[in-house]
Amino acid sequence: MAFQEMFKSVFPAKIASLFSSARDHEGIVADLEELLILADISLPLVERIMADLKKKASRNWQKEDLIDFLKEQLLAVFPGSLNPSSANGKSVILLVGVNGSGKTTSAAKLANWFRQRGKNVLLAAADTFRAAGATQLERWGERLKIPVISGDRGADPGSVVYNSLQSWQNKDFDLLIIDTAGRMQSKENLMRELQKLVKIIKKFSADQPAETWLVLDASTGQNALAQAEKFSEFSQINGVLLAKLDGSAKGGTVISIADRLRLPVRFAGTGENAVDLWEFSARDFVAALFNQ
Repeated sequence: MAFQEMFKSVFPAKIASLFSSARDHEGIVADLEELLILADISLPLVERIMADLKKKASRNWQKEDLIDFLKEQLLAVFPGSLNPSSANGKSVILLVGVNGSGKTTSAAKLANWFRQRGKNVLLAAADTFRAAGATQLERWGERLKIPVISGDRGADPGSVVYNSLQSWQNKDFDLLIIDTAGRMQSKENLMRELQKLVKIIKKFSADQPAETWLVLDASTGQNALAQAEKFSEFSQINGVLLAKLDGSAKGGTVISIADRLRLPVRFAGTGENAVDLWEFSARDFVAALFNQ
């Protein structure tokens, strides 16, 4: 499925409305600035875009000129990225994020995605705090026929990670995907627990986890940027998985995160089915914002 089919954007209609009346050049520029801010694009980035627009735009610009300019500006925000290192060799992916961001479902979707591409995948249910945390992932594992290492509720998540690493290291698994407990970015004791999990992983293999991805709910707006900044302090995030990308998501959040943290968006997902996951393409994403 293309991004155009999974992401419904209001940009085209609103940009068209900028040119639908007898507004002067200054009015169009002011309304565009407001549109970008309301789309959850961070203020510093909006200010840079508007400064470039004022330098380059002529007073006889048409709607198509403006769209081309915005597409160019937004594409430049996304850092160039190679394929995830987990695509090759024996690797660990650590998923982090706040409560309700969609980590567990995303872990299952990722496991299914990599398995369909020939990887032998193991899942670790290191969310031992939430009542249904391990159970939810175990049910996904049964449905997808992917093994899951878990522990009792309240158990030390470090022990679950340790046991999963032993299986990953000693058995014929290419990829270990670790689902961690949701934690608010403002709780430093919980955030430091992530550092403990990373230390356990590195004792098994100094170059792991190959990937630490922040799972973000696409509908949370600017709060997602605050989450990303705090998590990056504690867990050396090197990518983002954008969950719950649907018609209610404005899209500006992921643009702001890519701009502020220079983090690549690795995957995007919507829905509750195992196949509702797509490898992220900045070019396709920006095109979808303009329904092109």
